[in-house]
Amino acid sequence: MIRTPSLPFIACIALCFTAVTAAHAESKEGDSDGRETSDEPDAPDDEIVVTGSRTETSRKDSVVSTQVIARTDIESSGASTVADLLDSQPGVTLDRSFAGTSVRLQGLSPEHTLVLVDGQRVIGRKNGAIDMSRYPVEWIERIEIVKGPSSVLYGSDALGGVINIITRKAEGPFSADAYASYGTLNEIDSSASTAVERGAVSARIHAGYHTHDGYDRDEKTLTTNGPSRETIHAGNISTFAINPDWRITPRISYRQQDSRGVSESGGGAVFDVRNLSEEVQVALGSDASFVATDRFQVTAFSTWYRDQYRSDQRGSDALDAYEDTQELLFQGAVQYDRTIGLNHRTTVGVDALSEEMTSGRLGPGEGDRQRVGLFAQDEWSINDAPRITLLPGVRVDVDSQFGNHTTPRFAGRYDPTESCAIRAGFGWGYRAPSFKELLLRFENPGAGYTVEGNQNLLPETSRNANVAVEWTPSNELWLSLSGFRNDVKDLIGFGTLEDGVAGSPTRFGYINVSEALTQGGEINTEITTGFGFSIGGGYALTDTRDLTNDRPLEGRPKHRATGSLNQTIKQTGTLLTAQGSWSGTKFYFIDTDGAGEENQLESEPTTLIDLRIFQDIRTARTGIRLFAGTDNLLNAGDAEFQPIAPRTFYAGFTGRYATN
Repeated sequence: MIRTPSLPFIACIALCFTAVTAAHAESKEGDSDGRETSDEPDAPDDEIVVTGSRTETSRKDSVVSTQVIARTDIESSGASTVADLLDSQPGVTLDRSFAGTSVRLQGLSPEHTLVLVDGQRVIGRKNGAIDMSRYPVEWIERIEIVKGPSSVLYGSDALGGVINIITRKAEGPFSADAYASYGTLNEIDSSASTAVERGAVSARIHAGYHTHDGYDRDEKTLTTNGPSRETIHAGNISTFAINPDWRITPRISYRQQDSRGVSESGGGAVFDVRNLSEEVQVALGSDASFVATDRFQVTAFSTWYRDQYRSDQRGSDALDAYEDTQELLFQGAVQYDRTIGLNHRTTVGVDALSEEMTSGRLGPGEGDRQRVGLFAQDEWSINDAPRITLLPGVRVDVDSQFGNHTTPRFAGRYDPTESCAIRAGFGWGYRAPSFKELLLRFENPGAGYTVEGNQNLLPETSRNANVAVEWTPSNELWLSLSGFRNDVKDLIGFGTLEDGVAGSPTRFGYINVSEALTQGGEINTEITTGFGFSIGGGYALTDTRDLTNDRPLEGRPKHRATGSLNQTIKQTGTLLTAQGSWSGTKFYFIDTDGAGEENQLESEPTTLIDLRIFQDIRTARTGIRLFAGTDNLLNAGDAEFQPIAPRTFYAGFTGRYATN
């Protein structure tokens, strides 16, 4: 039986309420700073990014290429989860399954993408992947995507890149937001938030409820390709300005997702499947600037994650299964930034991590690990006109499971003209073996085999080279061209540990079995006009190779294109949007005839098109937006390789009230 503890949720709501109450109390003593709020988006060059260097900088000045999904993009997308947002991003590929939606960057596997929330790592991977559909968009300010290895700053798991989810903070003396929509599959999306900012204290609290029915792309089977889901979440982020140069930022959130579906075994058994996951995050950050040239940051972060999986066989209990997995992560970081003269900005820091997991699938029942990482980098501005900037860095991790690991990176930027920027880099990445890969213990005596973890596994490693050219000849045109190559070694997979002998099962386990190569490039462009019309498009070529087996890597489309059209009619407050993507053939290798050899299968190309219309109704302090749309207009997808939700329609509204 799946158990649903309510204590974390109640505690979270109580703390959120306390934080907001404190902010209101402070507002009686502080005065507004007189800032006016605006719904107009910042220019892309004014966006502040942090992921590529762990220091705040404008996107136009960043040495490391950073892809940004801004709040205005989120609001006009109609997306309800991070997975929906990423689906239309160039160079990003999604994998869908009953466990959720995972992401690939630069052709590498989902376990090679590090997912962060406000710079802190996310836990709760299933088969190595983070489900991006577990994060709703209403509490997100922006998403930053850095492609290519970032282990020099973040340690393990960042071979393919980093996705950093930045949460929303309070803006203005008082604001309140509400969102509600209803659509096909009985989909209900609803959320609300309120924020206050007075004097030295600001706070934002949010809560939401989301639900939809499951779907089946093949009516000939009982299996549901997409489970029904019910999600609730709540959270708070506050800021306390001790003085003009010192801020403390606590954050807490709770999320619960309940998924239900039906699956079938090869032998004809039918199972009712339920998956309940819960997550509590608590963080406390301190950001201080002692002098104009120095900045000192301290962060403490903890996440509790629980995943309960229940498989109930219809008409029998012979194959019933229940798994309860719990993870606990503690992470702390200290970072010091110093500007030296006019040419150097140096960053040094230390990360400390402690992680625990308990699961019936682990041989000893539980596992734990500790890791300490030391990192340093220096942004060296050699010349202003033309601009030449170098960014060397290095990180050393000491892990209780596999010892020491060093990951250097060297990046640089050259601006031959004011409108053109050339960025290039070369770096190392690595992924530490997971608890499952180290400690798994699964026995199948009837079939005569066992599957075991391997505590002698080496980390997966990669070397990456990348270059990107960004050209902005005017405010109406933006163009980028990039290329990359990843050489990956010691990929972890299944292998035979010991052949079975009379009376004993064959032992299979995780071993470092293969090497791989991914390489390719992207071209992206955005064009805007003075008539409220904009168009964007991108194409990504991703060539992958399993060098050990001499074949393409599974599930990666070699070709992928994305596009968007937007028309704003200012006179009526109307916005029309269309966005789409096309993904080419994917290869899969499955033993379909039971002959003991894998057969190559190919999926059909997939075209997704989403259409939306928004109508704004605004007053001085209140803004209401009505909207309607359709997702997957062409009803693309299939039960075998592309279990995408069928064509859906929806309508709803957003509302906002704000004081200056």
